[in-house]
Amino acid sequence: MKEINQLALVDTIAMDQDDNRNFHFYFQVLNPPSIEARGSGPSRAAVYTYEVSAPAIGLITKKTEAVMSRKLYTSHMQVYVLSERSARNGVLSFVNLLENDPERRTNVYTIVTEEPVSTVMNSFTVLDRVPGRNIRLLLDWHAKNFGINKLPIRMKDIVAGIPFSRPTIIPIIQYTGERAASKADRLDDINATKENLRLVSGAVFIRAKMVGKINTEIKNLYYVFNGYAKRIDETVEVRNKRVDIEVRDIKIKRIWKTEKQLILRLNAKAGIINNEQNQRLNASNIKELEQAINSFFNEKGEDFFRFALKQNWDLLGIGDTRQGRKNWKEIKVQFDTHSKVTSLGNTITPYE
Repeated sequence: MKEINQLALVDTIAMDQDDNRNFHFYFQVLNPPSIEARGSGPSRAAVYTYEVSAPAIGLITKKTEAVMSRKLYTSHMQVYVLSERSARNGVLSFVNLLENDPERRTNVYTIVTEEPVSTVMNSFTVLDRVPGRNIRLLLDWHAKNFGINKLPIRMKDIVAGIPFSRPTIIPIIQYTGERAASKADRLDDINATKENLRLVSGAVFIRAKMVGKINTEIKNLYYVFNGYAKRIDETVEVRNKRVDIEVRDIKIKRIWKTEKQLILRLNAKAGIINNEQNQRLNASNIKELEQAINSFFNEKGEDFFRFALKQNWDLLGIGDTRQGRKNWKEIKVQFDTHSKVTSLGNTITPYE
């Protein structure tokens, strides 16, 4: 049994790979005294980041012995961070490294960064002083906005998706500053968005290798049409006026009309968040709103499938079915949405 002062409590691990295929790893290690007693003692930093490099991934742990005075302890990991270039090279070697040691974990959130890994791993975050915890809570909140507890964005989800036609979508995170916020005095700046991390889009993984990116809209539709998301906020137009809606209790059902024709049925309830219409909100108007919601998701679904065909990415997982195996692009997909407005929210006039 190791004493706590003999362990380097790793919160976040990042991997990068340069053009010469050398591996660069970043270990963000907790500083318990700073976390437990804020402002006391000479150190204010909640974490410290160590960087080590090696030509082979299996040598990384050994390399840490030259810069760390403690043994790596990864049982309480929060998140793995992958550089875009390392993700495009594939992550199987990283997964094998993790699986070969029982103390390491693959059921940890994973993200891809467009920024240099060094910038992300050497920046303090506000609200949550530990950057790894900040990212994990951001991803938890991201999932809750879809009405679920967890999204399939762990390292093990990338591995589990290897045999399947449907890609795995991993969030892409972006750093908003011009340089790393590597000094603890960043925590005294009131502007929380100036030098911070934010979710921006999604990385498409096929057979554990990143093959491209999708924007936030496509990523959200991926979660909806594949049955992950149970709620989503959208904006539709009724008589050229905006209506912001919460779509909830989303249920997806796949109906094979023929061997070559798939109907993707979406059933959901909807509530009004904000209504910019200037006419009376009555039964007829609510019916128009429901029709607008149905048309919105049907059209978005058609655009989503056209995008999948163009990119040659089976974003609906049709190739994982008996009918679509090896010929998913030949399947005709029809989107059929049925919505019912059940709460009026912010109304202009009382309901008639």
